[in-house]
Amino acid sequence: MEYIAIKHTHVLFALLSIILFYTRTVSRFMSGKLARNKLVFIGSHIVDTLLLVSAVALLVVANINPLQQPWLTEKIVLVIAYIGLGFVVAKSTQFKTQVMALTAATISLLLIGYLAGSKASFLL
Repeated sequence: MEYIAIKHTHVLFALLSIILFYTRTVSRFMSGKLARNKLVFIGSHIVDTLLLVSAVALLVVANINPLQQPWLTEKIVLVIAYIGLGFVVAKSTQFKTQVMALTAATISLLLIGYLAGSKASFLL
């Protein structure tokens, strides 16, 4: 039961994190007012922190070593890439660069979702 509760919590935080990422990104493409809102900024950091905590809790409860699970190793690499691409989207001043980074971040998210659902590695 504990594993299922943590897993559902992790999925909830993942969805909230994605929604906040796209909300801030679309806001930056428009006026940027919502992206600069302190509540949205702090809230997204809290959600991302709780997402990370729930991921670690899942590993501990399930007694999983990510280095022994190729799909999970790939997922972690993609999460790191997604975070880096998010920085590019947020910090770049060139629209073309932002759009390319957003496209790559979206592809990363889709691959992360695939790995989470299938637990089947596609590279390792």
